[in-house]
Amino acid sequence: MNRQEFVDRLRIALSGKVSPALVEENARYYEDYINTRIRLGEAEENVLQGLGDPRLIARSIVAAESVRTGNDDTQQVYGDREEREKRQRGFRHFLHVSNMPTWVLPVLAGGILLLFLVALGLLFRLVLHMLAWLWPLIAIAMIVIFFIKLFRDWLH
Repeated sequence: MNRQEFVDRLRIALSGKVSPALVEENARYYEDYINTRIRLGEAEENVLQGLGDPRLIARSIVAAESVRTGNDDTQQVYGDREEREKRQRGFRHFLHVSNMPTWVLPVLAGGILLLFLVALGLLFRLVLHMLAWLWPLIAIAMIVIFFIKLFRDWLH
């Protein structure tokens, strides 16, 4: 398959499922992407092999568009287990196409966890700080309550 066949298959797979403008936008995007990679010295065959099946890309685009527009038909698009696995391969493909290193997502997740733990620590420190400020008042209130109860019991 050459680049023109790839783009034509992508157009065919998208036709009737998304707007014509979105079909053309994605066709132009992938055409530009392929041309750019070829200009950078990569063989056309390797670029197309890296992109994978244009029908799978089209399904991802349709699913993303349906979620974006609120017509979430992802059950229809990705109904069975085999389709979900294809979608996961498509996500790994996204990481490859965007040249995003595979370590980025775990680092981001770790960063979010670290941020959560720091926020939790600051909240805990704030509570302890408030308790330290309130402790003398609490101690005085406890002593007053103790003496009131002592006198009340002594009077009865």
